[in-house]
Amino acid sequence: MRDVQKQADSLHTKILNSFISDGETFVTNAREQGQSHEMGQYKDQTTNLRNSIAYYVFYNGKLVHKNEKGNASVNMQEISGLIKPNGYQIIAIAGQNYASHVESKGYNVISYQADILLVDLATHLEKLEVIEKGSAAQMEETFIP
Repeated sequence: MRDVQKQADSLHTKILNSFISDGETFVTNAREQGQSHEMGQYKDQTTNLRNSIAYYVFYNGKLVHKNEKGNASVNMQEISGLIKPNGYQIIAIAGQNYASHVESKGYNVISYQADILLVDLATHLEKLEVIEKGSAAQMEETFIP
C-alpha cells in the first residue's frame, strides 16, 4: 500500500507541477506580450490591465498556487463562483472589468495565451497518461489559428 500511495503522491505532484508551470507560462506571455504583437497592440498606459492578469490552481476546491500582481481581492471575488469542489482546476483571468471590452475591439489581452495554456496543459497531461492521447492535438486544431 505504501508503494501505491507513493506512486499516487508522485503523480499528484507531477499534475500540480504541470498546472503551475503552464500557468506561469500563461501569465508571463500575457503580461509581457509586446506592443508589436499582432493582436496585442492595445496601450496599457496605467499597466493596470496587464497587472490584473493572474492564474490560480485549485485542487478539490482549495487554492494550492497563484500568480497575481494587482486586483487580488477583486480577482478572487470574480472567480469564486467558478471554483469546483473536486479535482484539479486552473483559472486564468484578466481582472480589470474592461478587459473583455478591449478584447471585443479585436485586441488580445489573454485569449490567445489561454488557448495556448489549454494545449500545453493537455500535452503535459498526455505525457503523464492521465488524459487520452491526441487530446492536445485536437485542442490545438480547435483553438489555435
